[in-house]
Amino acid sequence: MARNAKAKATAVRPTQLLHLRREAVRTLQELEQAIVRTREQLKFMETVMRRIRKLIEAGHPATEVALQVNAAEAREATSEILREVQGARHRAQRAQFKLATAEGSTMAEIARGWGVSRQLVSRMVKEASPRRPR
Repeated sequence: MARNAKAKATAVRPTQLLHLRREAVRTLQELEQAIVRTREQLKFMETVMRRIRKLIEAGHPATEVALQVNAAEAREATSEILREVQGARHRAQRAQFKLATAEGSTMAEIARGWGVSRQLVSRMVKEASPRRPR
């Protein structure tokens, strides 16, 4: 661990470190739940697409098929869940970067571990966490 990183780690109060750890765990749980919902939605979308394919193979007009299986709603639900998982991933990553920084890791160490740029880590660590409703 670099000397200045160690100094940063000791500058963080134990209560702050505990808060950051809890936030990292909470955001990871949120991401896990979003991934489960994504998997379920993708499975549903797979079923819809299979049904569409079979109807088209049977000679049904594509527009009628899309209306019959409510393809627009399935597509929108899939897009929404993908946006949700992307937001949850971002929040979880930001929380982990902030925790790692508080524990004394350098931006370069965090970036190497995650396979991202040091600039991205720096930007995310400085990014304000959204306030949670009480």
